[in-house]
Amino acid sequence: MSTPLPAREARFVLAPPPPVRALAISAGLVVVGVALLVLTSAYGWPVGVLVLAVVLAVLGVALAVAALVLSRRIRSVVLSTPDAITVEHAGDRRALRWAEVDEVKVIGHRLVLTRKEGEGTVSVLNPRMRANPTFLALMSEVQQRLDADRGYSPL
Repeated sequence: MSTPLPAREARFVLAPPPPVRALAISAGLVVVGVALLVLTSAYGWPVGVLVLAVVLAVLGVALAVAALVLSRRIRSVVLSTPDAITVEHAGDRRALRWAEVDEVKVIGHRLVLTRKEGEGTVSVLNPRMRANPTFLALMSEVQQRLDADRGYSPL
């Protein structure tokens, strides 16, 4: 049984899991690259091995930077108030009043809120598994806010 929502704000942060696999691979590339670099200078190996060492180290660092930047860009912050829902994603901020919401759908890993006038949608990406507790709490919040906006009450 749902209880009516008090006039409060709810904040949800949907972030991807840490990029552990990519960071582990990048660390391995850097270690192999640096080891080859040291061995090349210590034993006078050919220049081709030196080039390979530098390429591996640079690729490792680039992979780590890309993984961290992409995981940061996928992060979304959702703010739900009694009047509207606001979604911040990758520097973009979109707000939608509850009275303007026509339809709510879950498409894949996205929660999509469609405007009544057909002026577009506001979507929230769930970067984790489907049963993400934060995403499930957000869906429950949206349902309760829409019920409250439309005057529905629990039976």
